[in-house]
Amino acid sequence: MSILKDENMLLQSIYGEYQGLLRRIAKTLHVPDMELDDVVQETFIAYFENYSLTWTDTRKKGMLIKILKSKSIDCLRKNGHYEKVSLSQEDAANEVALLANYVITDPLDVILEEEAVLMITSEISTMREEWKEMAVLYFLKQLTIPEICELLEIPGTVCRSRIYRTRVCLKKILGPGFET
Repeated sequence: MSILKDENMLLQSIYGEYQGLLRRIAKTLHVPDMELDDVVQETFIAYFENYSLTWTDTRKKGMLIKILKSKSIDCLRKNGHYEKVSLSQEDAANEVALLANYVITDPLDVILEEEAVLMITSEISTMREEWKEMAVLYFLKQLTIPEICELLEIPGTVCRSRIYRTRVCLKKILGPGFET
């Protein structure tokens, strides 16, 4: 009986510690307000069923965010909610930086990551329009090729060709220090 009580208290403490953070991240991932609680609850259920409750805080937080991202994508797919893609440099940099801040613990890594994201988004903003679109959707938003094809209403061969050209352009602009 005591073991169940201890486990229940541990579950409640994990929930209390991370539910606010997960709600804010889900909001930045454009989960509709009416679905926020469900997505957060499903995230915790998936974590509690599949992962250790005694992991370090960093590892717990990282896994919860990873699960939340998947649950958010599932929610948006299920409900057919697709927002317009923002090609603005600030929006893409802010979204990527926000997620990176919750997973990376070393402040120097956070600073270097933010600088890299700003440099990459700056270069993306100067690309041809169809390459810019691919860079945002494929590299920053990490959509799959079938998702991009459906969103842009283009064939898979065109999509793969644009991704290839975008990758070549990014490698040329950013140099060998950046992997795409």
